[in-house]
Amino acid sequence: MTQQSNADDSTPAIAPTDTALGSIIHSNTQMDYVAQAFRDGEREDPPLRDEYEFGQPVYATETVRGTPHAMIGVVYDTRLVDPDQGRDGPRLSAPDQEMFVPGYVNEKQTMLGIALLGTAELEADPHQHPNGEEDGDPQSFTAVSQSMPRWTLDIDDFVYALSDDGFRQFHTNDGTLNLEYYERLIATADQFGPEVVLAIVDRLRRLTDADAVLDVVEKKVRWQSSESRGVLR
Repeated sequence: MTQQSNADDSTPAIAPTDTALGSIIHSNTQMDYVAQAFRDGEREDPPLRDEYEFGQPVYATETVRGTPHAMIGVVYDTRLVDPDQGRDGPRLSAPDQEMFVPGYVNEKQTMLGIALLGTAELEADPHQHPNGEEDGDPQSFTAVSQSMPRWTLDIDDFVYALSDDGFRQFHTNDGTLNLEYYERLIATADQFGPEVVLAIVDRLRRLTDADAVLDVVEKKVRWQSSESRGVLR
């Protein structure tokens, strides 16, 4: 669905100052990934909880055949993992060590479910974020595609919060508002599909003046959801 948009997309889409949220640890499908959120001690400035909230746009960078790309996605689920849940008392430190020691290492993790929305080419080599390498310059999106990405993310790829400017540019790069991915997103996000699409609609209402097409998408999502499970009205 498209509609002409008067949004200014001249500002950079991504920048070295974008918040690093976590790193990819697993994939469920080519469209569905799991990232482990960074914790205190893993980053100088670990993300705050509201920086990876439900519906937060994200991206990772990949270079394909020499061309840098941004892989655009959205957080559609958050899960808390505690490997020690159900275990009481100290743990044996090693099979051949007859001494019990307390497990002081904090193994609790926050896992983010990320659904890919599409891709965009970057104007120059992808900047390097503050992960021990040199920073670069802000960049804008070109050749935006909301079709299913033909390649995958890699294990340990960093995932960053996508700015409002980047999110708007991803949706209005050709001068029209486009949500080509929305039915695919509903299928990928499963039980949270309708809700994450509506979260995106709410965000785009703040960033664009394309209320007409957003109204159509919202009505269609609510109708489909009420027909299938009677949750949203």
